[in-house]
Amino acid sequence: MDLTFVESKKDPGRDCFVYTAHSDFDLLGIDSLRGRGDRDLLGFPAAVPVGDPFAPHTTHMLVMVDGGLVAGAELVAYSPLGLPLTQWPELAGVLRHSGRLVQCRLPVVRPEFAGTVLPELPFGVLGGLFKGCLQWAVSHEVSDVVVEAADRRAVDKLTQLGFVPADGSGAEGAPPVYRLNVSRLVARGFRASHPFYRYLLEYDESVLVSRSALAAA
Repeated sequence: MDLTFVESKKDPGRDCFVYTAHSDFDLLGIDSLRGRGDRDLLGFPAAVPVGDPFAPHTTHMLVMVDGGLVAGAELVAYSPLGLPLTQWPELAGVLRHSGRLVQCRLPVVRPEFAGTVLPELPFGVLGGLFKGCLQWAVSHEVSDVVVEAADRRAVDKLTQLGFVPADGSGAEGAPPVYRLNVSRLVARGFRASHPFYRYLLEYDESVLVSRSALAAA
């Protein structure tokens, strides 16, 4: 996947960053952030299970404003363990034929920042978080992003972004699974009139997405 982002000059004096976690301090910060609520934005318990086996395959995407952590999410790369979906491995055959997968889970945001729009985050902290996740997916040659949703409001937002239901998901009352093709989303940014998609493709010095050893299998 050979995709680049359009460069746009930004104010170097800002104190607002979207970045991948790189220290124990970052991980402690995201644990504290999750402790502010019982549920994440997808409708699941905000806390990660003790001894989570997917931890070695997980990247944490964070948003910091004025020195404080305000939002975060996990990107779990496909591995020999599969993905932490309720219906895995039932959906393995449906999802794996597309190529390299990553699951986005546990998105959380401080309530007072949920609707905040800042000069460096024109679509809010969640827009910035989504942009960081997209750039990580592109840099790691991910073909599809997978999300499991238990909250109807989250489903509405996901479908607006272009997520589509995975065939066979939601059986027997399990939370439905949605998938987003990364190339299609990027292509939308070049032809859509809505400024949000152009924002996603802008190069932004405040989005610090590092290439790590972790990659989708």
